[in-house]
Amino acid sequence: MAKIVGAACAEGGFSLTGSCSFGWGLGIMHPMKWNVYLEFAVDLAAACSLYAVSHHRLHVAQRKRDGTLVTETDIAIDHIISRRVASVFPAHRVLSEEQITAYDADAEFTWIVDPIDGTTNFARGLPVWGVSVALLHYGRPVVGVVDFPLLHERFTAIAGGGAQRNEEPIQTFDGDVADDQQLLMKCTRTDRRLHLHTKLKSRICGSAAYHLCKVADGAALIAVEATPKVWDLAAAWLIVVEAGGLVTTWRQEPVFPLAAVSREYVGADTPIFAAANPAILQEFLKGVVFLNEP
Repeated sequence: MAKIVGAACAEGGFSLTGSCSFGWGLGIMHPMKWNVYLEFAVDLAAACSLYAVSHHRLHVAQRKRDGTLVTETDIAIDHIISRRVASVFPAHRVLSEEQITAYDADAEFTWIVDPIDGTTNFARGLPVWGVSVALLHYGRPVVGVVDFPLLHERFTAIAGGGAQRNEEPIQTFDGDVADDQQLLMKCTRTDRRLHLHTKLKSRICGSAAYHLCKVADGAALIAVEATPKVWDLAAAWLIVVEAGGLVTTWRQEPVFPLAAVSREYVGADTPIFAAANPAILQEFLKGVVFLNEP
């Protein structure tokens, strides 16, 4: 049976109480400092979403070495983002699913992107997919944007500045009791690794970022992801935390900041629980049984 020992904070720390304070030991920065980057990320995600919509289902999907699907649109958007970042912020680095998968720990700023989160949905004509763009400052997300164009939902957040959906503030569910009319979001691989004894209704939508964003806006209480990568999580992680929720790995460790070591992230899974609040997660974890080591 799992037990929660802490909560991930927006500044990348881990709090036993679930409460967070803004400031990282790197010098406190007011949220307004990140606005220029947020505007860039919103514009970039919007442009990439338009490109993706115009190419929806036009290209055949192929399997990557890890068995997941990739389309020509994924690759094209990955290149669009890399070129735009290099043009506007030449000193910044990029970490992406389809192109630059190695993290440069010496970089102050790194844009971490998933050109299409929910590629299988995208390739098969389902509407739940989005463009995810986040900015890391020394490995910690400070700006996050996830745009779901066919759902007409855009989620945004800046560190210390709250989270929004379509420019309206959002917050996670603030109660401490779950019932059988509330939702749990999970991926298809969850049941291969966990037994979940819960009264919550399960939903599988096919996008890790969407699952987390639904926790952020209060539609769901919990999200469980068995095999997400850091580019799936970075923007949505910040959105959940800024909406009042928390995210932890299955080992009860913080997801961010990324370790201060340069490394390759392709194939590196980061299983996580996202929750509306610590009380909800504490209760949920009483019914979690790991089928193997988390």
